Amino acid sequence: MDSQLLTFVTVVEKKSFSLAARELHLTQPAVTAQIHNMEKHYGVKLFNRDNKYVRLTPAGQKLYEYARQIIDLYNHAYADIKELGGIIHGRLSVGATYTIAEYILPQIIGFFKTEYPEVEIAICLGNREEIFRALNEERCDIILVAGDCHSKKVICENWLTDTLVLVVNSDHPWAERGRIAPDELFEERFILREVGSSSRQLWENALREKGFEPAKLNVFLELNNHEAIKKWVELNFGVSVLSEWVIIKEVELKTLAKVNIEGLSLCRNINLIYPKHRLHPVAEKFLRFCRVNKTRFLSML
Repeated sequence: MDSQLLTFVTVVEKKSFSLAARELHLTQPAVTAQIHNMEKHYGVKLFNRDNKYVRLTPAGQKLYEYARQIIDLYNHAYADIKELGGIIHGRLSVGATYTIAEYILPQIIGFFKTEYPEVEIAICLGNREEIFRALNEERCDIILVAGDCHSKKVICENWLTDTLVLVVNSDHPWAERGRIAPDELFEERFILREVGSSSRQLWENALREKGFEPAKLNVFLELNNHEAIKKWVELNFGVSVLSEWVIIKEVELKTLAKVNIEGLSLCRNINLIYPKHRLHPVAEKFLRFCRVNKTRFLSML
């Protein structure tokens, strides 16, 4: 593959000459020289530069669209030929929201790598909005996200299921009762995931469906880290709403307790989401692996 084309695409996707140089194991002057040579060859500017970022010119955007197609075609050809030789080889980029990345993805990627050791895997983490943006910008081949997706540009394939639960300190009065009415929620302080996370969206939508206004909750703290949220709840600074997967260990150790909320549905799908256009062979192999091993993963969670 043309090294200048690869350098150009890397600069675009990293939005930085220095980050592109690090990714490609080159010096920054070498990356700058390659881009300069391309601009000289085409007779146009490809980037507008400032102190912090590089941005594509219209000519640069058009070249990027073609370059991305060329690289994708090269990767397809390489993977197809390797597969004919009995070897699955290539690069796979998987995006996942934090809960999935922490509590599901390690098993999936671990078993997949054991079966296909030649595959290079990159993981992209973020909240729901960030992961969808990564897919739209083609920085991910496949993303694993909680909650449905209604975009016509992608395929949303139901895979696993998850349930959010109200979580309290094991000495909290609600822990002994095991069940509360929804209106009691407004008597407590909450420590919640940040706005934009899939669990926060599901929680707030479930309240609205029952006629309750989420904005009236006493939100004491917002965090984007499950371990931190659990620690605050264990210290009895408030209660939270988390995936059942997240609190398995703490419930077994009786440092946290699950509480049911009458009439509130907090179930959600974990979906495999990918573009409608043909995926490269490694991504297709990963999808088949997830489908075939669905029961295996459910039994481990």
